Amino acid sequence: MNHSSVMPETRSQSPIRDWIIVWVCGTLLGLLASSAVTGCFDAGISPLKPSIFLWGSAFFCIGMALISHPKISPTLLFILVIPVWRMADVALFARFDKASLDDSTMGTLRTLLGVVTVLAVLSNSKSRPAILWAAILAIVLTTGSEIGEAAGLAKFTGIPGRFSGFSGHPNSPPMILCEMLGIVFALSQNFRLNMIMLAICVPGVALTYGRSGMVCLALMGLVYVAMNARKHLGFILLMVVTGLPLLVLGFTFLQSNTEKGIVKDKDTGGRLEAIYTLDFDKLKSPERVQDLAAAWAAVQEKPIFGQGVGSSGTLWAPHNEIISIWLELGIPGMLVFVLLHGILILGCMLRGGRAAYCIFAILFYLPAAQGRIDTVHYWLAAAVTAHVIWGKRYALALSRPQPRSTELPAPYPRTTAS
Repeated sequence: MNHSSVMPETRSQSPIRDWIIVWVCGTLLGLLASSAVTGCFDAGISPLKPSIFLWGSAFFCIGMALISHPKISPTLLFILVIPVWRMADVALFARFDKASLDDSTMGTLRTLLGVVTVLAVLSNSKSRPAILWAAILAIVLTTGSEIGEAAGLAKFTGIPGRFSGFSGHPNSPPMILCEMLGIVFALSQNFRLNMIMLAICVPGVALTYGRSGMVCLALMGLVYVAMNARKHLGFILLMVVTGLPLLVLGFTFLQSNTEKGIVKDKDTGGRLEAIYTLDFDKLKSPERVQDLAAAWAAVQEKPIFGQGVGSSGTLWAPHNEIISIWLELGIPGMLVFVLLHGILILGCMLRGGRAAYCIFAILFYLPAAQGRIDTVHYWLAAAVTAHVIWGKRYALALSRPQPRSTELPAPYPRTTAS
């Protein structure tokens, strides 16, 4: 085994290969993280099947990694534990018999394949620009698909009055946007680029009427602006002046959208009022409290080993990722899941706050979401966090490298004239 730390980049000996890793592999990850291919297929826009695209992306990215002398941090391998565990639980034991075995097996296999694809891209020397491009692309595609849906160009959402874009459910875009924005903040030192990405995220979160998403994005944005206000005050003021009219127009659209129809007035109108009045009682969802109570009762039935993969989201919807893991994999799975996040938090604290925004986006949704462990965007955010915090990476070597000799070459023998 040999290892390498994060070193300044030198001129590449394979510029074409590096270009492919950054732009092609990065684009594939961005499409996977934003669910663009899945959304287009479900909406009848594209005939490309998501499963074919996933397998093709995985083989391509893994192949590029294998020819690029891959190096990876051992911490990243720990991220594979939960996906592998869930895959084995479905394929080998099938403990939750109320779920379709074929659907559950393929679902966990797709998740595992997505995680392996993420790790393959992260193992390359050009992983940072590739991942940064993937996050930027995912932000643009997610917000763009929602704006297109609001304009009537396509329909992706299953909940009237709330736009979802490619992801298909209004609760997903805020998670995608906040996690991808956390990646951008972690990898990019360009303040103007980061502020532009923040500005693009605002309509993407607002169009979903997501209460927790707006709170998460607002906290991330306010802290980031406050931390950089002294160095970039002029650009911040420019963004505020140019952004206020757009913000007013956007809020007017959101408010007018709640006045269309009878069914969605109560939901979207109440959500919007709770957000702009900061009414925390209205920000809470009574339905989610009932769902969490039902899921907790199911956890207590089989607390040690859980109900099996597929139980969360089929019979029970806890809207809490820790309870969701506990419900499926029992106490051991829950402890591994908590340990993973604990390692990331500890590493961030020991490294002076590296990837802090990314960790915040991951942790913020733990008590209010479920199903993120089945998505590429969640594992991409977690893997990038570990990659940024632990810079030392290792590579398998077929043979031990020969040490360089420090001895000077022997002098040429003197010749004498005859």
